[in-house]
Amino acid sequence: MNYRIVVHYAELALKGNNRNLFVKRLRQNIKNKLLSMGLDWEVVTIHDRLFVNVADKDAALAETTVHEIARIPGIAWLSFVHWFEERTYRFMQAKPDLQPIHEVIKTLANKTYQAGQSFALKVKRSDKNFTYTSKQLAHELASTVLENSDWKDVDLKHADQFFYVNISSRGIAVHTNKIKATGGLPVSSTGKVLTLLSGGFDSPVAAWLMSNRGCSVHFVHFSASHQNRQEVENYKVSRIVKQISEVTGRARLFIVPYTHFDLALMEQDLAYDLILFRRFMARVAEQITQDIYAEALVTGDNLGQVASQTMANINSMNQSVTVPILRPLLTYNKEQIIELSKQLGLFDLCCEPYKDCCALISKSPKTKSKASALQRMESQHLSNYQQLIDDTLADMTEVVYRFGQLEEVNHSNN
Repeated sequence: MNYRIVVHYAELALKGNNRNLFVKRLRQNIKNKLLSMGLDWEVVTIHDRLFVNVADKDAALAETTVHEIARIPGIAWLSFVHWFEERTYRFMQAKPDLQPIHEVIKTLANKTYQAGQSFALKVKRSDKNFTYTSKQLAHELASTVLENSDWKDVDLKHADQFFYVNISSRGIAVHTNKIKATGGLPVSSTGKVLTLLSGGFDSPVAAWLMSNRGCSVHFVHFSASHQNRQEVENYKVSRIVKQISEVTGRARLFIVPYTHFDLALMEQDLAYDLILFRRFMARVAEQITQDIYAEALVTGDNLGQVASQTMANINSMNQSVTVPILRPLLTYNKEQIIELSKQLGLFDLCCEPYKDCCALISKSPKTKSKASALQRMESQHLSNYQQLIDDTLADMTEVVYRFGQLEEVNHSNN
């Protein structure tokens, strides 16, 4: 007997002639994730699913790996399968020896038993050369469960615990309840985006939502100060990117000090300083998108949550750049965002205190603005705008993570 991880996808099956491209990308993403864990396991495409041939006999390692793979976007559900190769066990002969199947079912029954719950056997026979009918084998295996474990209640339609046996010409697969995954599309199948990342709840969740729609997600963060390598690694925002990269793969974080902008507006006491700053961030980020070939910016804005996220101020920010600005959280409320952060394992990290650059720039932001009026302010008070952007980017630090591992740290001014 060997172990397999069977990967099923739902949305990819609807992609028509482009389906193979999405499946190929998902297969490579799974392969890359395994390699990041030090596992050179074979990933195979077959019909409407993928499967991973587990080369290690360590069941605990294999089961842990299933849950790691389940976090990868593009997967609907998975199964940790006990696999019996037909070439070894010869189940298609007239009188097959099914004792190995009974032994695995017995083990799984004792491992999964829960008092007061019900179980059922689901047998699927896709090769009719197998001498037992699905109903016959299901009855025999159910008897094995009842005679060798504490399970007592059978419910064929609404059982709490299912035991699955799938019979094909290649062999027999045995597994228990399916493991729900995140769904969506494979990362890097729909484009590349750059997320304006703060240390709060919203932008990390927005980035994850974009990765779940198939985007390769990278990040830019505006910092109040310069940091050395050790400070960068311990920085809250860096740790957020590190955690997101465990799912998305390679992620680049650009840490940009906003001191040049702050100095340019010092003591000018402009009522619209916050929206001017958001337009500045968008322009700096737009220049980075050109360097990394990203196709859009992403923010964690949701309409009306704070003063800077009114319809008028969102429009003013949009009109400062030509690149599209995507806002996947636009209609979410705060409770929904926090609940998503918990589901994604980001909640505790996002709860840690940090200095919000927008709060530092302005304590009483305006709720309404017009792009034309803001442009006049920029011409008057920030006349050498491109130089301001260039000076800011000259002090930028790039941090690269790959599947949760720090790959490199680069300082632009070194």
